[in-house]
Amino acid sequence: MDVLGIREDGFHEVATVMQQISLYDELDIRWQEDAESGQLKIELKTNRPYLPTDERNLAYKAVLLMEKHAASLGMMKYGSLSIDIMKRIPVAAGLAGGSGNGAAVMIALNRLWELGLDTRKLCAIGAELGSDVPFMILTQNSRYTCAMGRGRGEELTPISKDLDMSFLLAKPRFGVSTKEVYRGIDEAGELDHPDGEKLTEALLKGDTEAALKEMGNVLEAYTLKAYPEVRELKELIAGTEGVRLAMMSGSGPTVIGFCENIADAKHAARKFKELGYDSYFAGNMRRIRGK
Repeated sequence: MDVLGIREDGFHEVATVMQQISLYDELDIRWQEDAESGQLKIELKTNRPYLPTDERNLAYKAVLLMEKHAASLGMMKYGSLSIDIMKRIPVAAGLAGGSGNGAAVMIALNRLWELGLDTRKLCAIGAELGSDVPFMILTQNSRYTCAMGRGRGEELTPISKDLDMSFLLAKPRFGVSTKEVYRGIDEAGELDHPDGEKLTEALLKGDTEAALKEMGNVLEAYTLKAYPEVRELKELIAGTEGVRLAMMSGSGPTVIGFCENIADAKHAARKFKELGYDSYFAGNMRRIRGK
């Protein structure tokens, strides 16, 4: 994850390699058309009582966005839409769980409403919802599991291979504000910038060793200093048996441990749960898909 400066629109210019893993939420989306009602009724529920279920939720915002684009195509949609989200991805963890929910809703409504939008068009629309949403659409709606993101992260170049490893994910029991981290990076001075192009080359060659050497996250320069608990967690993960590399995910506070196999990731996840962290394990999606 590299940050290259502030754009004219106020967002940060980034260059980041993103990969889909097997940790996921489940969404049950049901549509009942009722043209005579003249309105779109939205009901959103989640298994996390502290999460908003109105316009503050990205899944809800995704419905409003798709409604707008359906109308632009002359396809007004009236009826009842129910969305039930079973959250497994931790919230405010730097793992883009909310963006993934929004992407899933957009893909589902494109099919339910028969809008005929291809993945490229959906990604372009998704950029209006959030910078991470296009990547989530790409990986949920195509064979790709990995991509380089530029611009705000929404300008995607798919990568045909990914890092074939398993993953430990652990986080302290608090969240970190992405806006705070980016503000902090602006004042962090000299940064150690990773080389995304070299990382991409290593992934395409299937060279795991070279890929691990090229990985880095400049946002650590702020988060690890401002939140000593995250720095301590990264050090603990780095010293865990079976972990090849420890690196913060996004703006944090989740730290990822890159493991050779799923058994090591499972064992480490149990260990960190016993230590009081929210911890999870995940596999490689390309291997799970059998591609």
